[in-house]
Amino acid sequence: MRRLLLLLILLTKIIVTEAQVKETVLEEQFNNNSNGWPEDINDTYSASVNSGTYYLEHFRTKGSKSFDIPTKLDVSNNYFIETRGKIVSGDKYNGYGIIWGKGKNGFLSFVITGDSKFYVRRIHQGVAGEYLIDPKTSKYIKPIGHENLIRVQYSEGLFNFFINGKYVAHIPMEKYFGDNVGIILYGKQKVEIYNYGVYGTKNYELIPDYKAKLCVAYYEINDDADKQGNRMGNADCKIEPGETIQLAVTIKNQSYGTHKNLRATFYPLSDYVKVLNNDKVQILTNVERYSTQILDLKFRVNSACNLSNLRFKIDITDEKGRLGESTTFIVPMRTKIPPINKEDAGRISFSFYFKEKNVEDINTYFPITLNNSQNTCAVIIGVESYLKLPKATYATNDAKIFYKYLVKVINVKPQNIIYVTNQNATYQRIKNLFGVGGELYNRMAGNYDNLIIYFSGLGMCSNAKTTPYIMLYNSEVTSPQTTGYSVSQLLQKIKEMNARSVMCFFETSFSGLDRNGKTFVDHGGTVWSNASFPMITDQNICMMYASGGQQYNPLMETSSHGMFTHFLLSAMQQFAKNRETLNMKSLYDYIFQCMDREAMKHNISVFPRIDCVNKDGLIILK
Repeated sequence: MRRLLLLLILLTKIIVTEAQVKETVLEEQFNNNSNGWPEDINDTYSASVNSGTYYLEHFRTKGSKSFDIPTKLDVSNNYFIETRGKIVSGDKYNGYGIIWGKGKNGFLSFVITGDSKFYVRRIHQGVAGEYLIDPKTSKYIKPIGHENLIRVQYSEGLFNFFINGKYVAHIPMEKYFGDNVGIILYGKQKVEIYNYGVYGTKNYELIPDYKAKLCVAYYEINDDADKQGNRMGNADCKIEPGETIQLAVTIKNQSYGTHKNLRATFYPLSDYVKVLNNDKVQILTNVERYSTQILDLKFRVNSACNLSNLRFKIDITDEKGRLGESTTFIVPMRTKIPPINKEDAGRISFSFYFKEKNVEDINTYFPITLNNSQNTCAVIIGVESYLKLPKATYATNDAKIFYKYLVKVINVKPQNIIYVTNQNATYQRIKNLFGVGGELYNRMAGNYDNLIIYFSGLGMCSNAKTTPYIMLYNSEVTSPQTTGYSVSQLLQKIKEMNARSVMCFFETSFSGLDRNGKTFVDHGGTVWSNASFPMITDQNICMMYASGGQQYNPLMETSSHGMFTHFLLSAMQQFAKNRETLNMKSLYDYIFQCMDREAMKHNISVFPRIDCVNKDGLIILK
C-alpha cells in the first residue's frame, strides 16, 4: 500500500511538472535546417533534413552515431525533451533514441529498440558505456514501421521516461557532460524523425526589438603559426585533418536594424571539430545597416576527420546574455582559402563570397520545391579512392552533393536512393546491383516509374579504344572488360527494368585520363579514344556524359566538384529557384554553354555529350 502511495505521489509530481513547463527552447519540425542539424552521407551514415523529416541511417552493424546540436537549456529547472519518429528498418535488437547533456566527455541516452525494449545509458569518454536502466520490454512501444513519441523529463532531481505518453521508468539525476541534445542510432538502423522539442527554461531571454540580420560575408585563413609562433598547420591555406586553424570571419548586417555592444560566440556543428576560443567574448561595437565586422574563430580538426565541409554556428547576444539571433555557415575542407594578411592588422578581403541575391553556393543552398518524385528510384556511385588507379579528385563530394540535390530539390525519398562510394563500389557489387534479381532490379520491379543514375570517377576505353567503361574501386587498367563496367552493359540492364523514364549522368571521361589530365594507362601512353557510345533509340532513356571521349573532365576548385557536376547542380539550383521546369534539353544546353565558357578561361576544350531522342519529354524537375 505504501509503495502504491509513493508511486501515485511520483506520478502526480510528473504531471504537475509537465503542466509547469511551458517555455519552448527548441521546437524543430524539420521543414528546413535553420538549427544546423548535422547533414552528410558517407560510408558510415547518412543524414538529411527535407520537407518535414530528418532522414537518418547508420550503415554499420556495430557501434552508434549521434546527431546533435547545442541548446541554451537551463538544466537547473524542470524541463522535458521529446521526439516523434519511427524505425523504418534495421537490426531489431538495436534502435534509436534521445541523447542529452552531451559534451566532449560523454552523454546520456534514452533508446527504444525494434523488439519493443527500452533502456537508458551513460557514455563517458574513456569508460565503457554503462546501463542506467537495463533493456526492458514495454507494451507501449509500437513495432518497426510505426511512429513512437518518446520523452525524457527532468523533475525534482529525477529523470522520468515516457513512451507514447505513458510513464515507463525513472532514475536519479545524472551529471551532464555538456549542452548538446539530439538523436542517436545504435547498430544498423534506418530512422525517420518528424519533430524534436526541448521545453523548459532558456538560459537567456530574447533581445527586445532585435532587428539586425547578420550573415557570414567572407573569411580568411591562417594555418601557419599563431601570434606566439606556435605551429598550427602546413601553411597551404587549406583546412586539413590534424591542423589548428584560425579564421578571420567577416559578418555583415543585411537588415535596417542598428544595435550596439552585441557579443558573438562560435559553436561547432560538425564532428571532429573543437572550437578553441568559444569562451572568448567578442564584442560587435556598432551593427548598422550593411556594416561589416570581423570575428576570430580558432578551432582544431581531429586527424580522423573525413568531412568535405565544416559547419559552425554563431550566437549573437547582448551584454545581459539575451539572444538576438543565431546564424550558421559552412567552410570547405581541403580547398584553398585566401590567407590573412598579417601585415594589414591581420585582415584582407576574401573572394569566397556568399552572394546575397542571384547565385548561391551550390554545396549549401538547396531551393525548396514541390517537385513530386515519390515514384523515383536512384543509384549514386562515387569512386574517389581506387585500389590500383589514381585518385579521382572530388568524386566523393560530387556524389554526396548530388545525393543532397536529389533529396532536397528533386524530392526523391532517401530510402529510394542506393548510395555506393569508394571501397564499397567494387565491380562485383555494381554488377550484382544492376543484375537480374539484384538490389536495383528488385526495387524497380513494379514499384517505381522513374530511375536516375549518377556516376563520378574514372573511365576508359577497352584496348580496342572503342568500348567505354566506368572504372570501379578494384578495376584494373589492363582488364577493363572484366573489372570495369561497360556503359553498353549498363544500358542493357536498365532496359530490362522497363522504367517509364531513365536519366543517367556520368562525371567522367573515357580517355584514360585522371582529373588532372594525366594518363593512367600502361606504358605512359594516353588513350585518345574514339569511344563508341551505345545508340539510344528508346524514348524513355537519356545518357549525359562529361566528355565525348577525347578530353578529360576538369575540376572546379571553387566548389570542389568536377566541372560537369558543378554545372549540373547549378542548373538544378537555378531552375528550382526560379520555379522552372527542367527537361534534358534545357539541362544539357545549360551545362554545355557554362562548360564551354569556363573552359575557354583555361584555354582547354571541353564538350559534354548527350544521347537522347526525347530531350523535351524527359523531365527531372517540374
